[in-house]
Amino acid sequence: MASNAQLGKIILIAAIAVFFYYFFWVAVLPFMLIDEGNPIRLFFPPLKYAFIVPTVFGVIFLGGIAAFSFYHIWSLRVKRD
Repeated sequence: MASNAQLGKIILIAAIAVFFYYFFWVAVLPFMLIDEGNPIRLFFPPLKYAFIVPTVFGVIFLGGIAAFSFYHIWSLRVKRD
């Protein structure tokens, strides 16, 4: 099992890789003067997904936080009664 420091490094490297992939996809690729058949474009989905995917993950994340909060507030009320 990896230690916390090793796990933190792995998570940091993964987060940086995802950030640079997304940055290139959204900020660089639309302005590159390359044709649609270029092999670089095969690594990236259409640009419309660049806004749909983070929105879906954000809604899931906020829903998870809300469910977690409601569960703990409800469990504290049940213990008190």
